[in-house]
Amino acid sequence: MNYGTGGASRRRKLVHNLLLEHAAAGELPTSLRFLFYELVARGDLPKSQQSANRVSGCATWLRERGDVPWDWIVDETRSLDVWGRAESARGYLLDELAHFRLDPWDGSPPLVITESRSLAGVLRPLAMAYRVDIASTNGQAGGFLHTDIAPALFPGREVLYLGDLDYAGIGIEANTTKVLRGYEPELRWKRLAITDAQRKRSDLPSTTKVDKRFRPPRRYEAWETEALGQGPIIKVVTKALDKRLPRPLAEVRELEQAQRAAAMRKVKRWPS
Repeated sequence: MNYGTGGASRRRKLVHNLLLEHAAAGELPTSLRFLFYELVARGDLPKSQQSANRVSGCATWLRERGDVPWDWIVDETRSLDVWGRAESARGYLLDELAHFRLDPWDGSPPLVITESRSLAGVLRPLAMAYRVDIASTNGQAGGFLHTDIAPALFPGREVLYLGDLDYAGIGIEANTTKVLRGYEPELRWKRLAITDAQRKRSDLPSTTKVDKRFRPPRRYEAWETEALGQGPIIKVVTKALDKRLPRPLAEVRELEQAQRAAAMRKVKRWPS
């Protein structure tokens, strides 16, 4: 395959091969942030904003040529609102039944919260499959916790949290916990990533961040969630969800399919 010439050729090949690895492992969609951190972790690129921009450029080049599908990479910064509509009540019900999902949690699903939007984006298909709610604080959040997350809480609900392991990341998690427990004191909390044990076991490379809120600015060591890799993160979340399910997801899906088929047979008998 022709990747062009010069340094860009090497980077395009690196990004293309990594995307193909994600596809083979069933880890799509992915995000530009994950691609960047994985290439940094492998020693293929230096950790810099310039490198991050180049990864984005390589991905665009590959997608514009048709070498990889556009939907292999998720963009959490933009969205399209689409409203449901139907020509009849019968048609509406048939459309909705096609998307019917049984609650596998007996009314008490955990809530997945991530620090970064890109991480929420790649975990969304998994959250959809397990029917768990998911949200990103996108760093330090204020009103969003009060207006969107707090109303979704109930006594004993468990939050599964994924965030960076550093001074700022711990502060973001602490603030999120404090705000939400102000609404629901019985809220349970479990950090899934990155933990100190994961950092040591995976020998993750650290980066140095600068907190300009201090005078003089404070420097500290940091381990970012995406550095763990998309595959390992998906495995961690999947294991945590399977462990908490009241019954295996396969059993729920079998019952769901039977109920859907029975309901659709009844609706199809309705006059148009």
